[in-house]
Amino acid sequence: MGIDTTVAAEQQVGPTNHHRKRNLALAVVFTALTALGVGAASRYALLTVVLDGLAALVILGPPILAGLWLVPLFRLGPMPLRWHFLLGAGLGLGAISLLVLLLGIVGALHPLLWKALLCACAAAGLIRARKLLVGEPLEKETGGNASHRRLSDSWAYLWLPACPFLVLALLAASNAPGFIWQEEGFGYDVLEYHLQLPKEYLDAGGISYVPHNVYANFPANVEMQYLLAMIVHGNTPDIGTVANMIHLMLAVLAVCAAWVAGREWSPQAGVIGAVAMATVGWLPYLSGLAYVENGMLFFGVLATAALLQAFKRQTDTTGSHRRWLALAGVMAGFACGCKYTALPMIAFPLGLSALMLRGRSVTGRIADGLLFGMATMVTFSPWLIKNQVMTGNPVFPLMNTVFNASPQGWGSDETELWNAGHTLQPDEQTAANRMRLLWQHVLNDEHQRFGPAIFLIAIAGVFARRLSRVDAVLLLMLLVQLAVWLLATHLYARFAVVMLIPLALLAARSVDNGLRSLRRTIVVTLLVAGSVVNIAFASQLHIQESQGGAPASLMYEGKVSGFEYLGLVNHDLPPNARILLVGEARGFYFQREIDYCVAFNRNPFFELLLAEDSAHDVLAWLREQGYTHVLVHWGEIGRVAASYGLSPEIDQLEIWTWFDRLANAGLIRIHGWPPPGKHFRFVDLYEVPHEHGGARPASTASSPLTSTP
Repeated sequence: MGIDTTVAAEQQVGPTNHHRKRNLALAVVFTALTALGVGAASRYALLTVVLDGLAALVILGPPILAGLWLVPLFRLGPMPLRWHFLLGAGLGLGAISLLVLLLGIVGALHPLLWKALLCACAAAGLIRARKLLVGEPLEKETGGNASHRRLSDSWAYLWLPACPFLVLALLAASNAPGFIWQEEGFGYDVLEYHLQLPKEYLDAGGISYVPHNVYANFPANVEMQYLLAMIVHGNTPDIGTVANMIHLMLAVLAVCAAWVAGREWSPQAGVIGAVAMATVGWLPYLSGLAYVENGMLFFGVLATAALLQAFKRQTDTTGSHRRWLALAGVMAGFACGCKYTALPMIAFPLGLSALMLRGRSVTGRIADGLLFGMATMVTFSPWLIKNQVMTGNPVFPLMNTVFNASPQGWGSDETELWNAGHTLQPDEQTAANRMRLLWQHVLNDEHQRFGPAIFLIAIAGVFARRLSRVDAVLLLMLLVQLAVWLLATHLYARFAVVMLIPLALLAARSVDNGLRSLRRTIVVTLLVAGSVVNIAFASQLHIQESQGGAPASLMYEGKVSGFEYLGLVNHDLPPNARILLVGEARGFYFQREIDYCVAFNRNPFFELLLAEDSAHDVLAWLREQGYTHVLVHWGEIGRVAASYGLSPEIDQLEIWTWFDRLANAGLIRIHGWPPPGKHFRFVDLYEVPHEHGGARPASTASSPLTSTP
């Protein structure tokens, strides 16, 4: 049966033995090919995928099942089974993230408590799932309802191009944080806050304000799932690949959401939308990083799909469209709880679209917009309230020139430093430069992580038919996202990934049962050819940078070039050592007690150096604080000073001079590490002497400031 299968054959309703067997066989083949692909690349990676994938499923599975009980609260009426499980996943995962936040604030992070909660969620969810599968009525089947048409074999096989992308995603996720990708500083943000902050919360026994890491004030729905993994599986340095698998599974859920959304138009639309999203290079790229973007994509697609359901039911006299609208707002709030940028790039355009629901009734439009906005705030507000209580600014550190919040470790200088570090330089803010960066980072990305196909198929979706309100919603969303990315961000490539939401759904709109076979063939050809182009670029990047499954032990045992100091710190220093990190903020792999400051927070040690004249007084302060050692990362000091700047403002040479003075006063340099292939000092480890310790001669090594990259 070819792509030009007749409409009548594709519209048969109800499950058949043929389709069940076909789908089962396709799932088995897809799984087998994925396993063979991962295993052929690396047996270690395959073992990591199996073990850490199961560990991630322990964290995500129970909330997804328990979420099935939350779906009926919205009184949406009979729905296909796929909608129950998709909405259950969204509500369950969003709810568990907020529950971790709320119980974490009161210090309830005990492993036995959370293991019991997950077991209860799984048991309750299985009861609900069984009821759905064997007892509860689902949506009635009608011949004109596209959501119940069956898919022909040739269209079902279009899922196969997604297989190599899943292979690359799994291979990337099997690398512990810190090994890939260069553009992301080899997961710098993961080691600095995405995983470091959950580790700190667990060590401290609760979630509280963190004066040394401003990123603790970002919304963190996905990080709460990482924290839950640490609670359940143990706060080990090997947990990073489990976090990667959690992030990867959120990407899979985003693809499933695109399929369910497109399936409302036709079975073919569901496949096109899902595969268009699954075959972009961004998903395997992001799956190698324990970030938050995949969670934002999942909740964002789900919010958009729910809003489109509201449009579909806007003439329903029972008011079901309002319940779908409220559900869309809830999902948009969860998306905002993953990343601040979701507020202007997901919630705002969907909120504008909600105003289009009631035709020309101004009152109805306003009511719909308010309903969506209130529902969004219900699930986003816990993060705003947390920030308001802890800092005095609900969106801290954003808009701090308006709120003027000055919590511990922060002030006007830090606000200025933050704003300068997250905006383009004045000479870069021209329209020509913005369009150049749009071309460079999105349309002609050197790694083609969007790829041309999804844009071309989306364009086909726009021009395939007379535009409807659904098309207008998706186009509005895309245009708002583009405008926000161009005008309100520092034009970083990853910030544009949210555009996949409208692009994938517009791609799904490119096919339906009314299109001629020639146009459908063109769309399928574009999809397959585009996936070939995208996998070629993604594979090339993976070959260049991925390690094929690198264990975290290489990092925390100091066997990775540039991180040799971790081996000495973690194995040779006494267990009760307390280390002050100067310059270094990647704390995740340290297995001794550390203090650090990220680039934007006010550094108490630098304040001390600027205020004191006596090296002996500085040493006394170090002893009073309980520090046994000081680790100075000269390379990071140079990088931060040259990019964001140090807070408070202090000269690099002044820091170097101070450590010479401290060495004269008794600070003991016990080891130094040069950068790979270089001969100047890159990282130094000092021991803080006892109060009556003898002085040591100052180091005679050359200053690193003139040659640090």
